[in-house]
Amino acid sequence: MALTSRQRLVVKVGTAILSRAEGGLNRARLRQLAEELSGLQKKNFAPLLVTSGAIGAGMDAFGWRVRPTALRDKQAAAAVGQVALMEAYKAAFAEFGVTVAQILLTRSDLEDRERYLNIRHTLTALLERGVLPVLNENDTVATDEIKFGDNDSLSALVAAKMDAGHLFI
Repeated sequence: MALTSRQRLVVKVGTAILSRAEGGLNRARLRQLAEELSGLQKKNFAPLLVTSGAIGAGMDAFGWRVRPTALRDKQAAAAVGQVALMEAYKAAFAEFGVTVAQILLTRSDLEDRERYLNIRHTLTALLERGVLPVLNENDTVATDEIKFGDNDSLSALVAAKMDAGHLFI
């Protein structure tokens, strides 16, 4: 299927893409991602970004070099890291004149019809205004998903529910 004008695209990036080997966010990769996705917007596509990386960014903020095993520590790292991750995305995309929006979701948000419709309306409004939605699993409340890493599944659900023509993982 060829890409067409204003076609919605979902791009999922994982922690390994966003992180430096020595820890912390790879800002050069974030900038490259921002350049590529803003380029797609300029070509009249409507990308949505599903991201991992909040726990990794939180580990950096806490000075941890080893991923925590305790669920509450992962949740704490995600809560702190989500702020750092969004600040990094905001700065990277601003360089290309693109505004980003944060959407934190759980699987149950997309399974509940009323919440799903609210999410879809919000995402549609953002896309219509040229804002790039940055979606992430809400790791502070989605305890089952945090154990297994569920952003791949989340990106597939978002692609299906938002009628995206393509999903890139």
